[in-house]
Amino acid sequence: MTGFLCLSMHTTESTDSTLTSLNMASALAQGLSHGTIVNESCCLHYWYIAGTDPDRQLITFIPGGNGHGVQFFFLMKALSAKGFNCVTFDRRQMSASQPIDNLPQKPLSPPQQARDVRAVIKAMGHAKSMVFGSSSGGIFALQFAQDFPDMVEHLIVHEAPLVNLLPDSSKWLDWFVYLVDLFDIQGIEAAQKAFVAELIGYDAEGVPPCVRPDPGNSVNFWSNEFKVQLGYMPNLWKIKQEKVSVGAMRAVRCKDAFFARAADELAKVLECELMVVPGHHQGFEVEMEDFLPSFLAMLERLEKRKDASA
Repeated sequence: MTGFLCLSMHTTESTDSTLTSLNMASALAQGLSHGTIVNESCCLHYWYIAGTDPDRQLITFIPGGNGHGVQFFFLMKALSAKGFNCVTFDRRQMSASQPIDNLPQKPLSPPQQARDVRAVIKAMGHAKSMVFGSSSGGIFALQFAQDFPDMVEHLIVHEAPLVNLLPDSSKWLDWFVYLVDLFDIQGIEAAQKAFVAELIGYDAEGVPPCVRPDPGNSVNFWSNEFKVQLGYMPNLWKIKQEKVSVGAMRAVRCKDAFFARAADELAKVLECELMVVPGHHQGFEVEMEDFLPSFLAMLERLEKRKDASA
């Protein structure tokens, strides 16, 4: 779950507002613009880069467990140069996107996450979008395709941790329950440490670190999101029935990590394109230049496949 992986692995005295300001500065440096939209009592902050050509297609990037859109800024800038409009956002209760009127945070609702994606796409003035979701963002992307199939041009799911699809799913569901118990008894640091032990690819030599999310994102994830995501599965049958254009990605550095193997199984169930791409679980962020050609190749494959089935 993207962000599962970089949630609270660093000790810091920085405040959430400081990090949010840094994210804004990064957006401005990449030529991105900023907007807000209130949806279901949450002020969603989104960042976008758009050209003047009305025919430019939109790509929407959904963050995973770390919740923040800044991880996509470099990729968005590169794709804008290729002729695409791009938008990402801080997910509900993550980074800048917080409940209005000081309302309390609430447990995760995947359908609500999908409605947030819809709100951002509509705020961009588009009726449809290509959608990229990584890790738990891939789960929300699939939920979006389930609930709003007519709004999906193409869907790319990058290592969504759909452990129920795995042949050894019982092992991983037991492990997720263990992490919940560890969090409840010992707290975030203990749960995160146990999770990191299962990660593959982040310690590869020469790979730069990921952008660190706001400290509050870790609290929200473990307190409000993880238990809901445990074993959650969007309706893949409906997505297939609706003939949504889907491609699955797994990262080469992740080898046989459970979230990488889940991409293999997702492709089998949906009978969709599967591609092994450069980098680790967040290679689109820290190895963007290597990742970009694969992203464009996947879009080309999906377009050809869609044309062939028309």
